[in-house]
Amino acid sequence: MQKGFATLEIILAIMIIGVLMKFAVPKAAQILDAAALDYETKRFYSELRFVQAMSIAEVDHPVLFIDRTKNCYQVFKEVHVSASQQPIREPHYFSDGVTIKLDNNTNQTITINFDSEGKAKIPNVIGSSYTLILTSRLGKKKSIVFDSVGRIMGSPNK
Repeated sequence: MQKGFATLEIILAIMIIGVLMKFAVPKAAQILDAAALDYETKRFYSELRFVQAMSIAEVDHPVLFIDRTKNCYQVFKEVHVSASQQPIREPHYFSDGVTIKLDNNTNQTITINFDSEGKAKIPNVIGSSYTLILTSRLGKKKSIVFDSVGRIMGSPNK
């Protein structure tokens, strides 16, 4: 009766595990990347709706401040964001690899506020409609679209 494993059996088992991992790891990375992008898009969309609802209710005239250099966003009480101003919520940093931009705008900061009718206003943006684009590490994209009168048209489920 033989006890233990032969060296050849161990090498064969390691090779089989290696071949399986070669296919499993990239697929897992794609799944994690898609999940991070989906989560961040839904969370950002929810934050936009929160700011919009507060504006309609005329509470604090909030503004959503996106800082692309730090890859985060935060909600403040007033349109004029200063260093000493207290935020309504803590900053949210996007997941590793997820970035946001406004159409082809290269500004490092973006501010979004809403009027009392719930229409978005994005200062210093030329054009009748605009799109916020969230991009994952692997290049997948999700969009939140604002129409020509400032309504949020895009859905994070797309």
